Amino acid sequence: MPPQTEKPNQSARIEAVLRQHPGVRAARVPDASLGRDELTAYVVPHDEYLGLALTESDEERKRIQRWRKTFDLTQMGKETMAPEPDFNIAGWNSSYTRQPIPAHEMREWVDNTVAEISSLRPQEMLEIGCGTGLLLLRIAPRCKRYMATDFAPAVLGKLRKQMDQMGGSWDGVELLERPADNFEGLGEGSFDVVVINSVTHYFPNASYLTKVMDGAAGLLKQGGKIFIGDVRSLPLLEVYAASVELFQAATEMEVAELRERVARRVKREEQLVISPAFFLALAERNAKLSGADIRLKRGHSVNELTRFRYDVVLHAADKRNASTELEWRGWTAAEDGVEDIRRMLKDEKPRRVALTGIRNKRIEKDVEALERVSHPDARGTAGELKSELEVAEASGVDPDDLRSLGDDVGYRVELSWASCQPDGSYDAVLLQTDGGEEGKPLKWPQPSTTGVELARYANLPGQSVMRERMVQNLLSYCKENLPEDLVPRVLVVVDALPR
Repeated sequence: MPPQTEKPNQSARIEAVLRQHPGVRAARVPDASLGRDELTAYVVPHDEYLGLALTESDEERKRIQRWRKTFDLTQMGKETMAPEPDFNIAGWNSSYTRQPIPAHEMREWVDNTVAEISSLRPQEMLEIGCGTGLLLLRIAPRCKRYMATDFAPAVLGKLRKQMDQMGGSWDGVELLERPADNFEGLGEGSFDVVVINSVTHYFPNASYLTKVMDGAAGLLKQGGKIFIGDVRSLPLLEVYAASVELFQAATEMEVAELRERVARRVKREEQLVISPAFFLALAERNAKLSGADIRLKRGHSVNELTRFRYDVVLHAADKRNASTELEWRGWTAAEDGVEDIRRMLKDEKPRRVALTGIRNKRIEKDVEALERVSHPDARGTAGELKSELEVAEASGVDPDDLRSLGDDVGYRVELSWASCQPDGSYDAVLLQTDGGEEGKPLKWPQPSTTGVELARYANLPGQSVMRERMVQNLLSYCKENLPEDLVPRVLVVVDALPR
């Protein structure tokens, strides 16, 4: 064994070699592990390096192929699961229970999504990622032309069978097997509405999403719109992870372990999760787009679809410089409950009301759970935390309660997540329905996106797999650049160096 005085030099030598690798931002070799059978090194990777590796064409192709195989197998193995030909919901499972989402909740989700798209008045429509036709089978009969694409052949085969079972004429419908980024032969300016619903979370990365969005924008007629539905929210990723992990946690699990599981779920997320700021930035940078509306999901069902996802409408028109300026007032729980707002609208009859920072009743207990779990001094068990949250009184406002209020008192209610708040709070504008402002764009509070790369507004799905590959690459790298006795036997990729 070398003298103790040599250990720091050996550690420094190994660390220096590791830092020379383009994927390593920092490295540490504990002196205590020198001379042992399991010489250990810790490395912090460059996020940019992982991001570049994940956006390589081969890696993108592999991820897309994995999802395609998953969807094909889902349909091939669920031949008897759809009692109605227009309601094939095979594969729609809850992250909480891992069981199918109840049919009545899915039906509400479908009906609300169809209503949102129908409000755009599509006549010539393209749907990218049509899946089992939950939208197509309801909207296509009202359109002059409906083109739908999907990358899973078994899914398209099942959809054709469903159309045959329903009968009627489908002359205006064309199904194409192709990935989302293939726009060959579709024609510039050919559609008034393009729909990408419940698809973006299967995209391999933000770069691929950008390519799809730019391609879709090029297909729009003047005044056309892109509807991007069911987008998973990046600002709420940690809240979502805490919600799922707490639900699944055993009663006796310590909060410290729960905290680790939440962090692990976020790090190992396999789906693309996107900030609303991505679409705001895209609308600013793409010359064919004039604005982006960030909409909260409709629905009274309490599930991950209504709580952690949102819809986007991108507009293709002249840059909208006639936005309605608003006087915003900060929401307070004591003064702005649903009944307080109802009385104010009836008594004062304001032309418009703009409230910002409304606490979201749908997820406020999930936000509280994350705050409790994240505190480094948190003690107790998951069971105790569940009990405390269960009896806690909610003070926020459910978005659909505001919408219902507007219907009752004659106000149009617009809601937005453009502010990208990590606690899921939202902004609302209530407008008199006969106020003459129908269709005018609203100027919502939102973060500045100037100079920020679009990739910053999304996670890196699949990075856990990439980190595992990185370990093997770094071990090989060390064997090539260090003496045999200084090659680490254990290499750990971490977010920050241990003390």
